[in-house]
Amino acid sequence: MELLKEENFRSNINGEEVRLFTLRNKNGCVAQFTNYGARWLSMWVPDKNGKWDDVILGFDNMNDYLTASEKYYGAVVGRVCGRIGKGIFELGGVKYQLTNNDLFGSSLKNHLHGGFDGFSFQVWKGVILVTDRGEDAVEFHYLSKDGEEGYPGNIEVNVRYTLGNDNSMQINYSAHTDKATIVNLTNHAYFNLHGDMNKSVLDHFVWINSENSVECDNELIPTGNIISIKDTALDFTCPLTIGSRVDESFPGQLFPGKGYVVYYVLNKSGKTLQLAATVEENKTGRIMEVYTDQPGIQLYNAWLFDGSDIGKNGCRYHSGAGLALEAQGFTDAPNHSGFPSVSLLPGREYNQQTIYKFKVQPDT
Repeated sequence: MELLKEENFRSNINGEEVRLFTLRNKNGCVAQFTNYGARWLSMWVPDKNGKWDDVILGFDNMNDYLTASEKYYGAVVGRVCGRIGKGIFELGGVKYQLTNNDLFGSSLKNHLHGGFDGFSFQVWKGVILVTDRGEDAVEFHYLSKDGEEGYPGNIEVNVRYTLGNDNSMQINYSAHTDKATIVNLTNHAYFNLHGDMNKSVLDHFVWINSENSVECDNELIPTGNIISIKDTALDFTCPLTIGSRVDESFPGQLFPGKGYVVYYVLNKSGKTLQLAATVEENKTGRIMEVYTDQPGIQLYNAWLFDGSDIGKNGCRYHSGAGLALEAQGFTDAPNHSGFPSVSLLPGREYNQQTIYKFKVQPDT
């Protein structure tokens, strides 16, 4: 394993110290993080032959994260992930205007992933922990102040990553506020189970426990409708490769010859932790299972990547180099009364749990 080096991440941003954090489990699995954006930088897992590879896209130094074309590699995204139409929402009879930073469609018309200086671009406080089960964890803390990017309320946010001895990464999010606000957090890691990012993820088999999606317009803004996708090109209830239908079209969600940007409404009830999706790569035998207590999951196969970002080992990240599966609440929820609420009130706690579990195919 060629692990990321502390000296390549030790820096100072806006007067705050940036560091590298390393977790290990009893099987030899290693995961690394930085407190810049509470980012998940690497995940070393074995293939069916015992070969270890890092399956997360990213860089081997801090400066490249700061200058990359794609801004969200491995980052915690908030205060609200996804898009908010025109950057406007109403809460408690008060209308709020957020910063508009979305470059897709009409330039700077909508709010995306928390704004220009959202959680992904802040330096968090970080500390290494050992859980009661003896597993390594890192916990990040950030205070988002009232008015930041237009959001109301001071909120205290904690994100804990725990590296399980079953080669899982458990992510626990929590938040408190002193004023009514909205919160919807996720992690924006890009995965490639080849462990070789020169190879596309279009050959990865995907299963998603969903028969419905959130309909979007041509600027990826939800219309407010939840639509059936059974037996369409968006349907992954039977495992298929990402590339098998990539040349088909589904307005606002599947772009011909490019790929998917879809919010899947999961077939689940309540807020219990359930299996939401699986990804398999047959040559290495690697499998990734995604468990979440969230109502949906966003699929994006990095089709906007253009090769301008040069990642670990000098690899250029071209279209399809990675796959994001972002568990979260409904996108643009504050503007659609039929969507589950993402509001948070004083005295209440926001909680979210998502687990990425890495396995290998059993011998047949």
